[in-house]
Amino acid sequence: PLRAVFMSALCVGGAGLACLDKFVNKHPAWECFPSMMSHVALALLLAIFSLQVFGVNRPMFWRESASGVNRLAYFQSRTDVNTIDLVLMSLIFAGSYFVVRQPALSFGAFFLPYLLNAYTASGWGYFISTAVPPKNQPFLVSLITIVFGLIGHPSQLKQFLDGGAGEGFISSLSITRWSMQMSFHYAYTTLEPMPCKNMYKSFLGEAKTVFFKRDLGMDPWWAGFVALSIIGTILRVASFLCLRFLNRDKQV
Repeated sequence: PLRAVFMSALCVGGAGLACLDKFVNKHPAWECFPSMMSHVALALLLAIFSLQVFGVNRPMFWRESASGVNRLAYFQSRTDVNTIDLVLMSLIFAGSYFVVRQPALSFGAFFLPYLLNAYTASGWGYFISTAVPPKNQPFLVSLITIVFGLIGHPSQLKQFLDGGAGEGFISSLSITRWSMQMSFHYAYTTLEPMPCKNMYKSFLGEAKTVFFKRDLGMDPWWAGFVALSIIGTILRVASFLCLRFLNRDKQV
């Protein structure tokens, strides 16, 4: 039932956001705000969904751990099964958005930033579910995905790209800081937009300045790919360590 609820919400949410962007606000396909909202929505729903992987049935795990169950095998099996759901849910959300919005882009390259978004957002869900008491988990995961997700917009992000500690902090916590960079770079290089309105010219210049500023010595698209892969992997390692070493007094 929980899986069906989330898949339905993702399908309706993806199509709804696409309708809003295409028919109401009429944003161009390369514009950052609608893309950012879709990335934030996906990250929020999948991070919350991933809380149940380790946040539910904790006493059962503690009893099994005390009886000698292999914690790494337990962790890997739970995340592997959840990965199937994450891929399906990401495909449903991005697919419904793509079908309604109909951008002149390849779906494979359009979809990959959403898939990496899901990989990193689920990592936050795993980490918070193993490190934080259950009653605080939904609030904390919502705070990270929404607040730091909205910072991924160029108008907000440009304040932090000064090479200091603030940039490192935001680049580590904000999923959209990198997934948006991937989506914008692909849309810009494919569509080659030349807006006529001064407002869109300003938006385009601002996005290019922000997203092409930090490429980690490689193409901006690949920089986002590498960054999200590393962050998602670090969160999984941290989740396993929390699962292994926290609440040891209850694993008896």
